[in-house]
Amino acid sequence: MKNIVLCTVALLLALSCNTDDVNGACGIPDGAIIDPITQTIYIELVDTNGNNLIANGTYNGLDITAEKDGFIIRPVVFDETQFSNLPESVKDIIVLPLFGEEDDNTWLLNLNENVTDTLVVNIKHGDPDACGFFLFEVLEVSYNEIEQDIEPFAVFDTDSKIDFKITVVK
Repeated sequence: MKNIVLCTVALLLALSCNTDDVNGACGIPDGAIIDPITQTIYIELVDTNGNNLIANGTYNGLDITAEKDGFIIRPVVFDETQFSNLPESVKDIIVLPLFGEEDDNTWLLNLNENVTDTLVVNIKHGDPDACGFFLFEVLEVSYNEIEQDIEPFAVFDTDSKIDFKITVVK
């Protein structure tokens, strides 16, 4: 019921906006800060045999945290105790929002009390669309100073592939 009320309020707010002289492109008020698209980078940790290190218990997903510029994110690995019907594509995978300044953005991934890895994501802001929104371009990713292959990624087959995934062999 709460979700229905929130969706209704959001819809009413969206429909009540106008595009007169007070508003800028796309009917968004001048000076408004809006992030309609949140991109994500997914990190799968595997051993040399391809076994997922979170799924096999090497690392406890609920203990993993991520830190960027002193800001700590928890949880970064989701499981079915938090979300029912969690898609298989994101089980036992580190999930980080993609944000930051152009160039290198450094994350510390605390896998447990004794293991902290370093993720560096080099991004560029793409060209803005007609409404001023842009997607990040991920130029390079390194994990513990080892360059990683970057794959476009979508949680569901029907999603556009605006997110990214790396598979790290530890």
